[in-house]
Amino acid sequence: GNELVDCKCVAGFTGPDGEECVGCVAGTYKVNTGSAVCNLCALDLYSTTVAAVTPDTCLGCPTHTRSDEGSDEITDCSCLVGYSGTSDGAACTACEPDTYKS
Repeated sequence: GNELVDCKCVAGFTGPDGEECVGCVAGTYKVNTGSAVCNLCALDLYSTTVAAVTPDTCLGCPTHTRSDEGSDEITDCSCLVGYSGTSDGAACTACEPDTYKS
């Protein structure tokens, strides 16, 4: 029909049908057209892309690091317990023998 509610947000954007659409923030994506919310990137992934339309924009954290769901930058990836690195977002290596990191 010709009703404003017939207008729907395209992939990468969210909002109520017939109202303003907002781009999915970094760390999220939306594949389909409609009013559904944006999906969070999974654990141990991150994305800097705004208005992402595919989960493929969610990239894996560096070796021996982890991140929470919806992480929006590589520095959200931090070393696993027992591993150490130069900074968040960098690959981590195992702690030296007889040492630990909690």
